[in-house]
Amino acid sequence: MNQTASVQGFGTKKEAREQLKQQLAQYVGQQPESTQVFHRWMTRLEMASLAVVAAVFVLAMYLSINWATVPTKTIPTAWFAFPVSFALTMVLVGLHAAILRAFPPVVLPGKVQKFVTGSGAMWAGLGSILTGLAVASFWGLFAYSVWTLNLAMLEPLIGILGVVMGVGIVISMLVTTFQKIFKSR
Repeated sequence: MNQTASVQGFGTKKEAREQLKQQLAQYVGQQPESTQVFHRWMTRLEMASLAVVAAVFVLAMYLSINWATVPTKTIPTAWFAFPVSFALTMVLVGLHAAILRAFPPVVLPGKVQKFVTGSGAMWAGLGSILTGLAVASFWGLFAYSVWTLNLAMLEPLIGILGVVMGVGIVISMLVTTFQKIFKSR
């Protein structure tokens, strides 16, 4: 019985992803040719930005494996640069969504999202851009302060990270608790 529920959930998620792809294709198909060309180019750029993420990850792994032959501060700097590499993808997706006025503008693996068009998509795109810039700023500053061993900068960054993680953990625990309570009723 448990396996059947798992298989049914997978089919539903796969169907939802296909539905999202169809909605996006239909929306883009109704746009002018210049917008369709823009969509194709942005999709390629977003995929290339994911290759940058993979390259930064491989670099960080390589440095970690060869820890004895590299300067000590390059390893944490590379790992702090890893989340910065995601920011490029976030900014590109946001720009793509804001101009196309469709969110998500590309169907990526992960959680299936609701398809939004119009001003809602533009605001979601702008939110993605701002989030990407905030992620790049925070983790980039972290990487820079580790590279330069600037403890005056590291201290508040560590404090901010600790508070954000603590709040995130508490919220996650509360959400899980409420989901269990309301699921049992």
